[in-house]
Amino acid sequence: MYNPRLGVESLLVSPISKASAKQRSGRAGRTKPGQCYRLYTEASFDNELIQESYPEILRSNLANLIIQLKKLGINDLVHFDFLDPPSPETLMRGLEELFFLGALDEDGNLSELGKCISEIPMEPRLAKTLLSSSKVMDEMLICASMLSVPNVFVRPWDRQKYADSIKKKFSHPESDHISLINVYRAYKAHNENQTWCKTNFINFRAV
Repeated sequence: MYNPRLGVESLLVSPISKASAKQRSGRAGRTKPGQCYRLYTEASFDNELIQESYPEILRSNLANLIIQLKKLGINDLVHFDFLDPPSPETLMRGLEELFFLGALDEDGNLSELGKCISEIPMEPRLAKTLLSSSKVMDEMLICASMLSVPNVFVRPWDRQKYADSIKKKFSHPESDHISLINVYRAYKAHNENQTWCKTNFINFRAV
C-alpha cells in the first residue's frame, strides 16, 4: 500500500480476494491431478473476503504513471478517464514530487529534465539521481539497481538473529544505500556465487 501523506510504500498483511482465491485454487491440478486446501473457513470466504483485489493504481505512488501520461501529451489528469480513478490526494502528491524533482515546469508541463527522466524505466526519483551523478555513476547505478528489486536481505523466521548478525558485515554506519553497494560488490567479488548468497542470507534472484 502507498500512503500519500507520508510518501511511503509498505507491505501490509491482508486477506486475499475471492477472485484471487479462485485463481490460486485453479493452479491445483493444472499439470496433473491435485487438490487445493484453503486455510480459512467457508464462512470467511463468503463474508470476509472482498470480491476483487484492489488495482495497483489505487495502492501505488503515481509519479511514474503521471510522467508517462505527460509524455503522451495527456495533461488534464483530473478529467482523464481512468478505469479505476486514483484518489485526488495520491494524484496531487505525484504531481508535487515531479515538480520538486524539476520534471515539471510551473505550468505543469514536462521540462527538458522531465523528458530525460521519462526515458529511463525506473522511479523518477532514482532516474533524477542517475542523471545528476556523473562523478559517481558506478556507485549510483549499483544503488539504483539495488533499490529497484525486492529486498536483497533474507530473514528466515527460524534464524532471524543469525541472519541479522551476518547482515552487519555489509552495513555502513552512515547509509543503508552504501550497505547495498557493499552487498553487490561482495557478490561480484565472489563470482556471483549462489552458495555464497545462501550462506550470507542474500536473495540470489534479487542481486
